[in-house]
Amino acid sequence: MNSATQTLLTSLRTTISNIQANKQTFLISVMTIAISVGILGLFLIIFLNLNALLTSWNQHVQLVVYLKNDISFAEKSDLQDLFKSNSKIQSMEEINKEKAWEEFKLTQKNSGGLELDLGFNPLPDSYRIRFKPSENRSLHISEFAEQVQGNRGVESVEYGKKWIDRFEKFMIFCQVFLLGVGVLLSLGLILIISNTIRLSIYSRQEEIELMLLIGATPSFVKIPFMLEGIFQGLIGSLVSLGFMGAVYSYLKNQFQPSIDSIARGMEFQFISQPFLLILVGLSMLIGFVASYISTYQYMQVLNKK
Repeated sequence: MNSATQTLLTSLRTTISNIQANKQTFLISVMTIAISVGILGLFLIIFLNLNALLTSWNQHVQLVVYLKNDISFAEKSDLQDLFKSNSKIQSMEEINKEKAWEEFKLTQKNSGGLELDLGFNPLPDSYRIRFKPSENRSLHISEFAEQVQGNRGVESVEYGKKWIDRFEKFMIFCQVFLLGVGVLLSLGLILIISNTIRLSIYSRQEEIELMLLIGATPSFVKIPFMLEGIFQGLIGSLVSLGFMGAVYSYLKNQFQPSIDSIARGMEFQFISQPFLLILVGLSMLIGFVASYISTYQYMQVLNKK
């Protein structure tokens, strides 16, 4: 057995001994990590599902082109040629005013039980245009809407631009908020874990000073405490994953029917494997950084004596 393996095994035994000697403090630190990472994970689940919902809605957005009542045959023909020349358009449906009015009355009857009979039809003829799925689908719709709006015979175009823009701004806010929460929780966890490790260090202060006196290197002394911080991050993150899984199952059972009605075919999503690994890795890194800070500060104090 080489010296590196021997050092690692000795450090592991020391780490286990430290944990057993400070069980209560260790468990409190682990539960704090679990709760903090769990909160961050829940925000991430909500953000991922909102983003998936936005993507689903974007893929179902269609451009509606309303025509003027006095549009000429030549103007309508030019407009159709414009639609056919755009390779990003998937389908085009012409809706006359009678069909549009019947659909509108049926929608009002189904949603609120209201039967409309105005004696006249206020709706114009229109075209419903669907675009092919793509990453920049909403941008293509926006650009084409501006192009169509300038044509003669076009009264107006509609595709929910204001609503989509507001939702996209909200998603940007969610990204910034998620990042801010992650940074604050990380800083808080570093302080908590570093204090836990500091307590563990001071409980073995005399033993550490004796080890240094008989020739132990600072690295040999630091490794067990760094491993303890990493174990705190690992165990805390694993506990938080169980907590997030339970909350996810509850939310899916409660809200999946509502999601089906809003965005058909969309499944309520859990955090994907890469993000799960990032959360576990981040927790372990926080534990390592916090323990390194504590051991570094303690060694600096010893050097000044």
